[in-house]
Amino acid sequence: MDKVARRLELLKLEGLGFSQSEIVKELSVKSACSKRTIYDDFETRASWQPTLQSVAKPEAILLKVVNRYEQIYRRAGFEHLGATEESSKIGALKVMLQANSLLLEAAVLPELLTRLKTLEEKARQGVFVP
Repeated sequence: MDKVARRLELLKLEGLGFSQSEIVKELSVKSACSKRTIYDDFETRASWQPTLQSVAKPEAILLKVVNRYEQIYRRAGFEHLGATEESSKIGALKVMLQANSLLLEAAVLPELLTRLKTLEEKARQGVFVP
């Protein structure tokens, strides 16, 4: 297993909820490298993770996130339509509501960041912004 594959696997396992020690144990065996190498991957991830996940552009991240929320909403909608038990329908509606809320936050986030940058620039110039 090469370095890129190992690091992608690290991110996958972490995303699935495995602890750092579990990931180190698993990957050191799977990739036939030392545990120290995996710990180094964790320690240096700020330098390689953005490149590996192609997240150098914030707009691209936002689009990925919005797409994932939309997929979650759709999946929950299908589950709601196919559910026979009331508790399952309520659970699916709850997921749909949460996905909608998160979609709204994601849609508003770019504008908020733009406003924040404008306020920071004005503050650097000494302009009082109430």
